[in-house]
Amino acid sequence: MPEPVAPPNVAVIMTCYNEGPYIGAAVRSVLDQSRAEWITAIVIADDGSDAETLAVLREIEAWDARIRVLYGPGGVGLPGQRRTAIAETDAPVLAILDGDDLWTPDKLERQLPVLAGDATIGLVYADFCVFPNHNLAAARRAGVLDITGHARLSHTYFLKDPPIIPSTTLLRRTAYDAAGGFDAAVRVFEDTDFYLRLARVTRFALVDAPLLYKRQRGSSITGGRSDLMAHHAFVALKAAAEEPALLPLVPRRLAERARKLGNQRFLLGDRAGAVRLLRLAVRLDPLNRRAWQSLLAATVFPALALRLLGSGGRARQAALGAM
Repeated sequence: MPEPVAPPNVAVIMTCYNEGPYIGAAVRSVLDQSRAEWITAIVIADDGSDAETLAVLREIEAWDARIRVLYGPGGVGLPGQRRTAIAETDAPVLAILDGDDLWTPDKLERQLPVLAGDATIGLVYADFCVFPNHNLAAARRAGVLDITGHARLSHTYFLKDPPIIPSTTLLRRTAYDAAGGFDAAVRVFEDTDFYLRLARVTRFALVDAPLLYKRQRGSSITGGRSDLMAHHAFVALKAAAEEPALLPLVPRRLAERARKLGNQRFLLGDRAGAVRLLRLAVRLDPLNRRAWQSLLAATVFPALALRLLGSGGRARQAALGAM
């Protein structure tokens, strides 16, 4: 028997760690939804923030009766925070929003009918805009891939990685539970780990419109880290251990991760770091044409590559693609 269609009953799951300057605007973007009446709970899991952020959270609690802040001791990590907040609500639909991101006013209105209209869909994601910290006027659309029509969804997600940004998603709780939820032990790229498991138990849908403004700041979990390839490798091998058919695809996935990281290092002025990552990409997947192109640009024509990347053209958009 098909699963009953979920009613308009949404719990918003938010996380916060020292995001006092941003969390208020994030919550406002929830309260300002065009269909805010569909929201039954807004649960904010704090992970031991500083005193300034805690003061902001105490003010936010008084804004609306649906808001509840869970004051944690710290050290739980983002996936653990989400698990804790989700456990505090029984709503059939979950919507995730990080404490420094902003929803567009029509996010729920655009996505919930898609989820409610097809009981086989467990996740709805959307496109998003990225903007530099404190400069919303400079926002630009990221562009995500539509992988929803592929029969072998976990394989397609493993190789293509649209990307799916958690703050753009709506989740059916039964699908979340079937996939086992976020793994609190995966501290970096926990969303990729979760979506790979989710893709094995449900279908995905896409609203091809930017429904989120994602803030870029250096203090984010992945901002400025030098060990990201190690975390990518951990998540890829974890997925292959759970789904052995993915194992032959691991080098191709890691090559694409290395290519994108290399392009980002190049844009940040770290030519040596970029070349190292791009060489890794072509070793992992010698048939990756884009990796060879990036390596050639970084080593032979760096000045031309910088001009192209700075011009706002296709090369820059590709290089700035989310990991």
